[in-house]
Amino acid sequence: MKSLSKILNILFLSAVLIGIPQFSFSVPEEISVQAGYLKAILAQADEAYFNRDESIMGNEAYDALRRRYDQLVADYPELAENAGVGAADERNTVPHQKPVLSLKKAYADSDVEAFIESCGTESLFCVEPKIDGLTIVLHYQNGVLVRALTRGDGKNGQDVTREAMAAGCVPTTLKGKPSSLCVRGELYFTQEAFEKLNARRASDGKKTLKSARSSASGTLRLYDYAEISRRGLSLSIYEWIESDLVPSTHQEAMAILWELGLPTIESVAVPADQLLGEIARLNGRRSGLPFETDGIVIKVNDRHRFNDMGATAHHPRAALARKYRSKPELTQLLRVEWSQSDAGKWTPVAHFVPVEMGGATLQSATLHNENHLRALDLRIGDWIQVIRAGGTVPEIIGVCTERRTGKEKPVPGIPEKESAEE
Repeated sequence: MKSLSKILNILFLSAVLIGIPQFSFSVPEEISVQAGYLKAILAQADEAYFNRDESIMGNEAYDALRRRYDQLVADYPELAENAGVGAADERNTVPHQKPVLSLKKAYADSDVEAFIESCGTESLFCVEPKIDGLTIVLHYQNGVLVRALTRGDGKNGQDVTREAMAAGCVPTTLKGKPSSLCVRGELYFTQEAFEKLNARRASDGKKTLKSARSSASGTLRLYDYAEISRRGLSLSIYEWIESDLVPSTHQEAMAILWELGLPTIESVAVPADQLLGEIARLNGRRSGLPFETDGIVIKVNDRHRFNDMGATAHHPRAALARKYRSKPELTQLLRVEWSQSDAGKWTPVAHFVPVEMGGATLQSATLHNENHLRALDLRIGDWIQVIRAGGTVPEIIGVCTERRTGKEKPVPGIPEKESAEE
């Protein structure tokens, strides 16, 4: 126990030195330290994803860290004061009229069944594909587009009105003239448009783009409006936020938006006892959809019921994202080695007992940085959960702490870190 206390003290002091947020001392020290690391790596992941169109880890690895962080905040309310994790580009930002929230994620049918119970089995539920693109919030006044904002950190978004107009897929005027209308949707590349873009880049001798989602976000960062227009972005609206009109259901709202000339998401309303079947049907169609999707969205159709259920600081209680998690393989962590880039950045590489996944033998996984390593709370000898993110990249998404025997050893820090800082 003395050695563990010593290790935690070192971690705590290190966290202070490198600027990781600390919390109330009424929270156990080891929890405070881990929460600090979790907050730091999640903030880095958000900043990269929302501001630089990059992903420093796969969705499942991010979700696992987010669930752990949210659980700590739930268990220790004192952490809530500093619990915000998000990213807003400070350039040209504008406050959202209403917070742009995320969705709670479900990875099993049992999670969906619990969601149904919380909403009421008498409810109708809308089922929609979750498009993997760039969230955009559109504001219309008297039928004219006056502002387009990115999601940002959910409270403030970047003004991309001119870029959205240049894209050509965002209607600048509506077929009707509601005095005010605010909607939320997704800008994305269809598979066909993305292939055409890469073919054009290849013929021009330019590097082809890897991610349709990141490329959609990156397109709105271009200064060349003609290039934005040529790229062929698409738009699907999936949320009615505010208006002087008051539709009673989500289905009615989508119908009104379609009549106004806004492209809307394909949405099917079903009773509770048919919800799981509809989810399975849509999942079976995923490979045939013209765009990339990272799950299925479920929401209560009745907008009054939806609003009455309210929201947490993170997600509305009447909506859910059904995600499809890769089946993790259990293996044992053997060691962690540190790799240094030419620029001097240290990256931890975890080596584990080899496992077979998808026809490949996996035996190591790269973590983003030391914050990522400490947030996972890895120890040499731990039983860990490994997946292939996107079917290719090995990632560690969790630790089986219940299998610890007490013989596990702490992971060493960056080599000669102290002397390097001196």
